[in-house]
Formats: sequence, C-alpha cells, structure tokens
Amino acid sequence: MNKDKFENVGSFGLYLWLALIVGCLTFYVMRPDLFEPAQIRQFFSSNLLSGLTVYFVISTLRGLTLIPSTPFVLAGTLVFPPLPLFLVNQAAVYSSSALLYYVTKAMNFDNFFFTHYPKQTEKLILLLRKRELPVISAWGFAPFIPSDMIVCICSVLRISVWKTLLGVSIGEGIICAIYIFGGAASLSALLNYLQI
Repeated sequence: MNKDKFENVGSFGLYLWLALIVGCLTFYVMRPDLFEPAQIRQFFSSNLLSGLTVYFVISTLRGLTLIPSTPFVLAGTLVFPPLPLFLVNQAAVYSSSALLYYVTKAMNFDNFFFTHYPKQTEKLILLLRKRELPVISAWGFAPFIPSDMIVCICSVLRISVWKTLLGVSIGEGIICAIYIFGGAASLSALLNYLQI
C-alpha cells in the first residue's frame, strides 16, 4: 500500500515536471528573444522583488521534488545580485527544509530513502546518534549529496526541527555563499573579459 502510494506521488511529480519542461521549451521556441541573457538580467533588475519572490517560492517547493538545490542557486547567480540572492536562498532553505520535515511521512519519503539507499541511510543514522548538529551541518555543506535526505532522516528519527533547520542552514549557507559570491565574482570577471 505504501509503495503504491509513493509510486503514485512519484508518477504525478514526474508528469508534472515533464509538463513544466515541455511548456518551457514550447515558450522558448515561440519567444527565444525573451531568453537572451541580457534580456533576462534586465527583466530581473527592473523586477527584483517579484523575481526574488518567485525564486523563493520555487526554491521552497523544490524540496518536495527532491531535486538538488544547486542548479537553482547557480541559475540565480546569473540573474540576481549576490546579497539579496543569498538572503532569499537562506530563507528558502529554512522554509523548504521545514516543509519537507513535516511532510516526510505523509509523502513516504522515508520509505524511499530506506528502500533505495539502505546502507547510506543506516550509516547516516549511526552518525546522527553520535553527533547530531555537526553531522547535519556537514551533510548540508556537501555539494553532491542531497540535503533533503538528511531532513527526511531527521524527521523519521524525531530530531528537533530547530536543530535540523539550524544544521542544514549552516551547511547550506556556507556552500551557497561560495556558489553565489564566488559565482558572481567569476561571472563578472568573465563578462568584463569578453567585453574587452
């Protein structure tokens, strides 16, 4: 029963994701001029608050899809100023993690990780029982490991939501600061070089 429920939720999410991709590609084919980097940057510069609001909502809901946040952060560095992006991204880390923490069991994400990654999940549980906050923070910092997994495991183990949010925000904050501020500096240097 639980497996069927998870597969239904997963299938719905997959179809929704595919529909979104097809819609975006169709829009791109119809209006490619709107997707030029200069056009995108100008749009978000003149609509910064609404753009950051949309970014916040998408980043918050991203946690329910278990899609890594790195592509969203890197895309954000292309269109938003670094400091507002970092602050909004940190708020989205809190909201996304809190949302995921509370819906883990309802969406059967706990079964997903225990079924698909049993060895990693068991190792993670053993580590969490020894040192909760440092493990959560280190996991949030690791660039190629999904932070959503640690949030789901913390929810299952009933680790305090505040400790979970603090740990994830520390780790994600450090790695996202590197991405955002380092990426903005690199992008600025590259654009200056190309204009010469």
